[in-house]
Amino acid sequence: MKVNFSRIKYRINYNAVNYNSSTGKYESANEAFQFYRQAKTNQWKCDKCISRFSTFKELRKHKSEDHAY
Repeated sequence: MKVNFSRIKYRINYNAVNYNSSTGKYESANEAFQFYRQAKTNQWKCDKCISRFSTFKELRKHKSEDHAY
């Protein structure tokens, strides 16, 4: 049985960006941003230190450097 890790990483750390037409802001998880670029750069969140990253590669690098034991 093969496990698809790409699906797991999206369930754990990924925050999708949605546009709320009633408020006119882009929402990601519990935060709202005025511009799409701001929401996109805060899309990935480290589950240990709550730092935010724009790509999964940056998040993975951060975890390997800062949270490796």
